[in-house]
Amino acid sequence: MLKTLREKAKYFYFLFFLVIITFVFWGVGTVDKPKIEYVAEVDGQKIYAEKFWRNYEELRRAYREVFGEKASEMDKDLKERVLEDLINEEVLLWIAKKYDIEATDKEVQNAIINDPRFMRNGVFQKDIYFQILKLNRMTPAQYEAYLKREITIGKTLQLIASAKGKNEISDEVFIKAFLKSVKENIPIKINKEAIS
Repeated sequence: MLKTLREKAKYFYFLFFLVIITFVFWGVGTVDKPKIEYVAEVDGQKIYAEKFWRNYEELRRAYREVFGEKASEMDKDLKERVLEDLINEEVLLWIAKKYDIEATDKEVQNAIINDPRFMRNGVFQKDIYFQILKLNRMTPAQYEAYLKREITIGKTLQLIASAKGKNEISDEVFIKAFLKSVKENIPIKINKEAIS
């Protein structure tokens, strides 16, 4: 029997090598793959947990800087506020898409060249722009996409506020009421497990 095993050993090694190669290229399974969780979905557009937690930590840090020790008292509803803000952003983008509101390339370019962070002696400096983006681990394309999104949201907010007319309520109250009415008519799913 040992003699037979020795004779067939080269086939065994080949089979063993083939199994190892298979695991290397296809992996053992989905056990090691991280699951991308989302905290909410607005009409099919997902708000990922990573973005939620990044915004949450930024807001917590800002609260600590402004309110010091009292910041922990204000932490209670912070997750809900962050989630609400992210959902409102997606609703505004949904409205923008529905009504063809979009930031133009020229508006994005103007926002970049007029940003004081990228200027020296009042003049836009390309090297400073690239350096700041690099420090923030962003490519120009990522930053421009972010700016395009922010400008689009701003334009949408302006359009909603202008629809108020001469009502005596504030723009903020009007916009909140408007967004609330829109949210009642589009599918929004919240993944509460992802924020607990």
